[in-house]
Amino acid sequence: MRTETIRETIPLQQGVIYGPVQSRRLGLSLGLNICPDEIKVCSLNCRYCQYSWTGMLSARPEMFARFLPSREEVRLALEAQLQELKQAGTPPDTLTFSGNGEATIHPEFPFIVEDVVKLRDRYAPDCRTAILSNSTTVHREEIRNILRLLDDPILKLDVGCEETFIKLNGPARGVRFRDIVEGLTLMNGDAVLQALFVTGRVDNTTEEEVDAWLALVKEINPRQVQIYTLDRGPADRDLRPVLKTVLETIARRVRRATGSEAHVFA
Repeated sequence: MRTETIRETIPLQQGVIYGPVQSRRLGLSLGLNICPDEIKVCSLNCRYCQYSWTGMLSARPEMFARFLPSREEVRLALEAQLQELKQAGTPPDTLTFSGNGEATIHPEFPFIVEDVVKLRDRYAPDCRTAILSNSTTVHREEIRNILRLLDDPILKLDVGCEETFIKLNGPARGVRFRDIVEGLTLMNGDAVLQALFVTGRVDNTTEEEVDAWLALVKEINPRQVQIYTLDRGPADRDLRPVLKTVLETIARRVRRATGSEAHVFA
């Protein structure tokens, strides 16, 4: 286990654009928060989330649509920021959908992605586009199609069985583990799979858990697997980060069992 102190959870992002921030995985990342400022809206209630517990746990946009920024608000905010960064000669490395919840449950998500790609091409053509998604909508064809417009569709799968999924990720009503796995498999090798490993109240690093997760990774056949652990404070303070050596062992097992590229970020 790490010996350094894990920091507290962080406050919700305010506004559509945040950063740029230095990311372990994405370099200098300009964040796109298309969820509300006032409350975390997500289809999962992950125990390890750096934004603490989910304030509105739902996968149904009609429950929170009135709190969301519009497509036009997102487009105008991003264009203004990209113009400013271009003039300053400091373009970001990545434009990243992240922030106060799950971006793909925004009802205008596909159109927002199209706008973001066009703005990137106009103002920062060398910049990559990415999303950090919890994968709960990837079973929908229209979501898979739009995710493929992004350079790095980084999609979560932390566990190998439904029981641990419920314990660690706390799904909203109607979110099914098997739908997530099937949707990731239907990405046909285009997904970048992300997995966060923890010990404590829930432990997804046991031999049994990793074996089950590896079987699904093999089924999904992602183009890359990103493996990491806690960096900021989790919602559940009884979770603990795992050693980098444990993550590296899991990464080696991924390469050996699946042939997928695997990277550790710790």
